[in-house]
Amino acid sequence: MKQQQGITLIEIIIYVAILGFVSTAFMTMSINMLSLKSKSISQQEISSTLRLLSQKINYEIRNAKSISSTTTTSLTLILADSSRSPTVFDLNNGNLRMAFGNSGSCPISNPCILNSNLINISTFSVTNLSSGDTKTQNIKYTLSGNYINNSGRAEFDAAASLTNSIELRSR
Repeated sequence: MKQQQGITLIEIIIYVAILGFVSTAFMTMSINMLSLKSKSISQQEISSTLRLLSQKINYEIRNAKSISSTTTTSLTLILADSSRSPTVFDLNNGNLRMAFGNSGSCPISNPCILNSNLINISTFSVTNLSSGDTKTQNIKYTLSGNYINNSGRAEFDAAASLTNSIELRSR
């Protein structure tokens, strides 16, 4: 008998099946990794934006001379620097805005938007925790927001919230 050289049809079918299984597993893993990367990017964007906004608010509160007024969605501070007084933070149409003084780059008449256009700020809630004798002046605030998902894909949905309380240093 002659010995055959080469591969049989059954061997080819087995090799193709194994290759198809490995390729499918690799593609599924790659798609899942891309989805997780997208989710991570949107979550990082909202987290870093809220952290940046919090740092800005904390800086202004710490350096304020006094608290002029608080409402559920705004904070007005009096600063020692008359060109930056009053300093106002407020929420308007999904944007956290800051204005200071009557001139400069962000006057009261034309406040600056602090968050990026990728983030919608849904909550800016302010509570004055100052003592009745005004020896200590404290502010508690909550910021909540979400990533603006124009694609409609679930992996881009992300939301976060941050609560902080801070005392004025000038006292």
